[in-house]
Amino acid sequence: MRLPIYLDHHATTPVDPAVLAKMLPYFTEHFGNPASITHGHGRKASTAVEDARIAIGRFFGVLPPEIYFTAGATESNNIALNLVQPGQQLITSAVEHKSILAPAERLRKRGAEVAFLAPDREGVIHPEALLAELKPSTRLVSIEAANGEIGTIQNIAELSRVCRERGVLFHTDMTQAAGKVRVDLSHVDLASFSAHKVYGPKGIGGLFVRRGVRSDPVVIGGGQERGVRAGTVNVPGVMGLGAAIQLRAAEMDEEAPRLAALRDSLRAALLAEIDGVSVNGPRELRLPGNLNVSFDRIEADSLILAMKHFSLSSGSACSAGERGPSHVLRAIGVSDDAALGSIRFGLGKSNTAEHIEMLVDDLKRVVRKLREISAA
Repeated sequence: MRLPIYLDHHATTPVDPAVLAKMLPYFTEHFGNPASITHGHGRKASTAVEDARIAIGRFFGVLPPEIYFTAGATESNNIALNLVQPGQQLITSAVEHKSILAPAERLRKRGAEVAFLAPDREGVIHPEALLAELKPSTRLVSIEAANGEIGTIQNIAELSRVCRERGVLFHTDMTQAAGKVRVDLSHVDLASFSAHKVYGPKGIGGLFVRRGVRSDPVVIGGGQERGVRAGTVNVPGVMGLGAAIQLRAAEMDEEAPRLAALRDSLRAALLAEIDGVSVNGPRELRLPGNLNVSFDRIEADSLILAMKHFSLSSGSACSAGERGPSHVLRAIGVSDDAALGSIRFGLGKSNTAEHIEMLVDDLKRVVRKLREISAA
């Protein structure tokens, strides 16, 4: 068995070999610039990009021209929030990714009003809370489809319907949900996603923008992507994103229940075999491969370092360099001590029941040792 075993699939996923095979010819053989349609090299690249756009649009149930390619979900989120101008209101939640929270804070400093909806103990944002916050000045509501730390799956269909009925634009960051669970975009106006969360390459993502909605780009200086995102299109990346999405279409319905079963077996074993374990987040409505738990009298950093046979994390990779408790765990009422002792397990398609057994055995040994050291 190859060690360490990777259990951090919310941070990133390995590129699937089939995805890589699709990408490789566009580094060398089909290297044209898709904007250079006056010759065969450029037209070949342009056709490939549009084919990927069609495949992605079909997967999400939207029109291909409503898909725009970006450098990743962080850029897509920034573009979406650019819809909000000074004097207008943005509504988002307290459990969003930092690529939503940071632009929201910048908007506030520039004169926009920003409201943060509080989740319940399981991380759920309820439509009633959204309704109570809506104002005539509300320009955009941005609520993630699924949380990358505690796995909460939001009712995007209902939340976006509330906004559509009141003429308010709705954006969802579906980076963690896309390719893992179905996201209903019927009433969604903008949606962000990324390739490297679905066994595609890093550095490429997308933004769904419903026809008729227009947002100012973050990157300007060229006419690519119909003005939504300037810069030469990353053709190999787009090929990887398209191929990864097509693989998800073929695999996710079978993979989701398998991962959910592994997750549930891990949760049951941890609760039964290790004292002082508490589960953070929802009991049911969570991503199939997600489990977030706190270990009493344990610092997560020490536990992760001691678990040498596994690649683990304590939360969002984008916040890994920050000190202090997770803002997501704080928002759902987890104490600071429990938050500092939390581990996020992110299961993926390479993980097996044998991995779970090894993980639980190692955790039992390491937790016992660390508690003995702290008590000495």
